[in-house]
Amino acid sequence: MTRLNLILLAALIGCAISVVTSQHQARKAFMELQVEQEHEQSLENEWRQLQLESRTLAQDRRIEQKAARELGMMQPDAKRTVVVVLPAADPAAEAVKP
Repeated sequence: MTRLNLILLAALIGCAISVVTSQHQARKAFMELQVEQEHEQSLENEWRQLQLESRTLAQDRRIEQKAARELGMMQPDAKRTVVVVLPAADPAAEAVKP
């Protein structure tokens, strides 16, 4: 009877250690999951900020300002602008050309 009690006690201790170990691993995995979710959230915030910055930098007005400031470019005045008008293409004449 004492032998059976020792075997059952050893089995009980083994099961208890197994439960504690599995709970510890589950908590550790949950903490890692939370850390990764926070990292994901920070990356999403950074992505939104980069998209906003990209849209801001691509605006026409900003490009014109940068061209004027850094390259000395400016819009030509109306006196120096030449408009070239091309004759309208005749679709029937182009179909006949070889």
